[in-house]
Amino acid sequence: MKHTENIYELLNDMSIDLGDYPKEELSELEKQRLKKTFRINMKKSLKDKARDGLINVKEQEKGRDFKKIGAIALAMFLSIGIFAQTSWGKAVYAATESKLAELSYTIGEALGIERNIAPYAQVVNQVVENQGVEMKLTDAIIDREELILSFLTSTTKPVQGLHFDYDIYLNGKKVKNYSASGTSGPIDATHTNFSTVYSIDIDDIDTIGEVKIKVVLKDLAYYFSNATKEKIKGKWEFEFVASGSELTANTRSQALAYDFYIEDTKYSLQEFRYNPVNQKIYGKAQGSVAASYEVDLRGWDDLGNEVVFYLARVSGEDLTFVYSNIDGDLSNEITSLTLAPYAARLPEHSGKASDSWEKVGEEFTIYLAP
Repeated sequence: MKHTENIYELLNDMSIDLGDYPKEELSELEKQRLKKTFRINMKKSLKDKARDGLINVKEQEKGRDFKKIGAIALAMFLSIGIFAQTSWGKAVYAATESKLAELSYTIGEALGIERNIAPYAQVVNQVVENQGVEMKLTDAIIDREELILSFLTSTTKPVQGLHFDYDIYLNGKKVKNYSASGTSGPIDATHTNFSTVYSIDIDDIDTIGEVKIKVVLKDLAYYFSNATKEKIKGKWEFEFVASGSELTANTRSQALAYDFYIEDTKYSLQEFRYNPVNQKIYGKAQGSVAASYEVDLRGWDDLGNEVVFYLARVSGEDLTFVYSNIDGDLSNEITSLTLAPYAARLPEHSGKASDSWEKVGEEFTIYLAP
């Protein structure tokens, strides 16, 4: 992790714990895209809070000056959840004893998804306490190769941010190689209740049948405004069963055949895949370049709404562009998207992304399957 005095930049580089196994490291381009995602979520949550009268305009502008991770919003107090009791569940709190029992902050809320995605989420609502810290796994979604997990954390003191490592087990087998991105941030003014969402890419996850999932959180770290860090050794274990069958049944795919070039690199877009939870464009990159770039696909839908897909992941030759929902979900009424590629060179020595965007290809249209 790079040295910085900005606590929010410290937290931008999300890490994963793979034990003795090799890690799939994020490229510099992925790190920049994650930072942009966090800024987008921050702006969206501040805009929503300003609209609802929760913060004033000055606070909104002040918030934009910080590169905070994730969406910050007030949690809604909902009915007390039902918590699973298992053989490992001596650490699981009864609802009446838990600080997090009445707090709800779902995947949809954390990611700013406005449509109802509850039918595709497995509600878990398990609360585990260790070392005086409560962790709550609220819900989970399986979408193709992606496992999305939403957590709430009640800290022992006000902090500016937090981070923890974790291990994933599917049907009793530890996942050895995976990559992940995430968002995290406080959900109220006390800075003692935090939401964290991880999107974990796992090869060969079963998207049709039921999957027994175990998540082990550990090595919690608190971050403070003076860039100091405090570690808490602990373990928070969750077990549940989930299925991606319903979301898979509501997923559509459209083949693409569109190429563009940035220097000597050929970008080939091959598939647009969309469902109520995710809208992604998959492709390949071939060739090498002397510098890295941020890449967006920008344009409009057939109803006149502005649309942006940002390059969220690069793994070898594989590319994944993800729809940016800062201005709302993709409308269910659209029948086509018209996009064009734009690129901005990343600086070689500075972590700050360039604002000099250039169009690097012609427009193309994606016609959605009925």
